[in-house]
Amino acid sequence: MRKWLAPMLYRVQQNQPEAEPPIDIEPFVLSSPAKGDAYDFSVTLFRTATSGGKRTSALFSDEVPEAEAVLQRACQEVRSTTWRFEITAPGAAEQATNERLQAISGSMTGVYRWAIRAEVNVPEEIRQLNRDAHKRQHDIRADADAALLRIKSTDEVRREWQDFLTAVVGSAQVEHAIKLAVSPEQLPQIIAELVEQRQQGAQQLLGTVDSIMQRYETVDMLNFMVKNETVLRRTLELLGLPVPPLEDDTLLVGRA
Repeated sequence: MRKWLAPMLYRVQQNQPEAEPPIDIEPFVLSSPAKGDAYDFSVTLFRTATSGGKRTSALFSDEVPEAEAVLQRACQEVRSTTWRFEITAPGAAEQATNERLQAISGSMTGVYRWAIRAEVNVPEEIRQLNRDAHKRQHDIRADADAALLRIKSTDEVRREWQDFLTAVVGSAQVEHAIKLAVSPEQLPQIIAELVEQRQQGAQQLLGTVDSIMQRYETVDMLNFMVKNETVLRRTLELLGLPVPPLEDDTLLVGRA
């Protein structure tokens, strides 16, 4: 029995037809509603048919048996899945759609075994809205970064100026030093100004000293006159002699 069965099984295996390579059906594009029914997703279905051992050379949808029925079933599953997602979430809608298509792939087996994959995209109108929103967000972030940089830079400049002013306050030559820092070519003019200021300062100092000396001399002379007149009048009073009345100038001096 075994001697007879083994050769027969071997002949059957040798006569098995070679497996055909998978057949890629032309992609199909459909519109599928998003949540709220305001917009539709654009869904592209990619279908692959694998022969169940039968040789075939079909390449197009109308040449592959079951292709239309499989397509209609896939479209139904796509529409019932995408409507649960917002139009702004194509990635999540695509993942859920492919999970659903994979789950039903076993029930779509007939002459062929089917594998279906979906790509979910948003319409151009939504894509443009997304671009505009992204640009606005980018502009806001850029403006915020620029404002922070401006604040930081301004604070750094403020500290530098504060340190600079603290260092130069009280210096008589600050103005000239700043001029030289900005315009070094003004050095000869600034030196001439410093020499002139020094000469004027010396003259003012001499004038001030002379004025002070004159004031001291005037004050001493007045004190001398006042003291002499006071002694003379006191002497006349002690001797019982008549004392002449005070003159206006003398009275003023005495009051002073």
